[in-house]
Amino acid sequence: MPEQGKKIITGIGGYLILKQIMNVIFGAGIFTTFLPVVIAVFLYLNLWRYTNYASAVVILLIVFRYLPDNLRGLPGTWLYLTEGILDIGASVMLICSPDVKAYFNKTE
Repeated sequence: MPEQGKKIITGIGGYLILKQIMNVIFGAGIFTTFLPVVIAVFLYLNLWRYTNYASAVVILLIVFRYLPDNLRGLPGTWLYLTEGILDIGASVMLICSPDVKAYFNKTE
């Protein structure tokens, strides 16, 4: 199970980094670019037992921070809304997946 959890974490981390590369292309600020990359690194390194929960909360806070503006900007913000939906999915995986929990708890 921890091996599968590591694959999931690697996928989520890759998504966060790819997302930020796209956001830089579209003109995102420094903080919004830096934070998800740091989250991806912390997830991959697994330095703290509860990194998955903390990362999920931070990702969700970012989603909910930008959600009202993205909803007001429709239809021009559909890409950002899709990004938010993917972020919510990643957060749910970080919190609910038994494989991810096993990876962070180092249990079989």
